[in-house]
Amino acid sequence: MTNTLKLICAALLAACVFTGCEKADTPENTLDGKVVRISDGDTVTIETDNGTRVKIRLNGIDAPESGQEFGQESRAKIAELIDGEDVSVKTHSHDRYNRVLGEIFLDGRNINLTMVQEGCAWHYVKYSPNDKELAKAQQQAKEAKKGLWANPNAVPPWEYRKKK
Repeated sequence: MTNTLKLICAALLAACVFTGCEKADTPENTLDGKVVRISDGDTVTIETDNGTRVKIRLNGIDAPESGQEFGQESRAKIAELIDGEDVSVKTHSHDRYNRVLGEIFLDGRNINLTMVQEGCAWHYVKYSPNDKELAKAQQQAKEAKKGLWANPNAVPPWEYRKKK
């Protein structure tokens, strides 16, 4: 092995160690817990078996803000789906607020995807540009005028936040 190749391998290994990049389906990247708080349509808190509370930001979606049109309905939908339930979270990383970014599953059902399918959240293309499943779910919800899509002038949360 050449010295250059050895250096590249060492750099990649170091990057994985310092950024925590493991395979997405390893147990280290899964959190299990009970949903104990719903902040809004894309942020919840779970409590793990050892009593640790972890704030989860649903990866790949963006729900209307609480003060925004359809914000309360979005929050109510996620509460209806998972409040008080034991869920599994496939973790991806952390956001700038140190929340865990992840996909929440209840009995095998992807709650992130469900929120988009029900018209309760947008596919957050900026942070998940290659997620074809979320893109398709949004298009179908939009065509069916489900949830927030009943308003043809619905304002995406990222634009709403920018104006605030």
